[in-house]
Amino acid sequence: MTAWLWALGRMLGLGDMAGMRPSLTLAVIGIASKFDLGPGVSAPFFWMDHWFTILIFVVLAIFEASFDKVPKWDRLQGRLTMPYRLVAGGIAGASVIHLGFLGFVAGAAVGAGMAWVSMLTKGRSRPRSVSSDAALNLLSLYEDLAALLGTVVTLAFAPFGYVIAGFEGIVYFGARYRHKAKYRKLKNRGSGR
Repeated sequence: MTAWLWALGRMLGLGDMAGMRPSLTLAVIGIASKFDLGPGVSAPFFWMDHWFTILIFVVLAIFEASFDKVPKWDRLQGRLTMPYRLVAGGIAGASVIHLGFLGFVAGAAVGAGMAWVSMLTKGRSRPRSVSSDAALNLLSLYEDLAALLGTVVTLAFAPFGYVIAGFEGIVYFGARYRHKAKYRKLKNRGSGR
């Protein structure tokens, strides 16, 4: 039972980070497995700890982070990479789970689900327009660092994934509340109340 609780924490945390920065998350998982710095990747994912695969993920992470800092391409990149983020979330959620076929299926489902929630939260919490490109660059840098540290800490201490999932929920529902309050205020203003 404890093994499943730890595994679920990893599924949640790594899936969430993959929704934010998929290539960076997969690169960190591969590097950690290569150097035995955390749980190794399970049998179906041995390809992740080869240098060639890690290099591909690092290059993709650089492109991903670069395009995310360009205001005109940010939303387009988010829409175009949605399938990749979901697949990366499933891979991240299942890759370090050593609980047989059931663990593989649960990891893929939970990881992809958390990646989807992470994408929704990012889309809802990011401002549509910013007064300065520097604000978007700082927000993107924050997401880069959060994905890197979140992945490393979740690999080292699986229950941290629950903290990540809880924080994601708080940010999502906070952004949703602000969004509804904004339009409720506009509606009331338009009706003359």
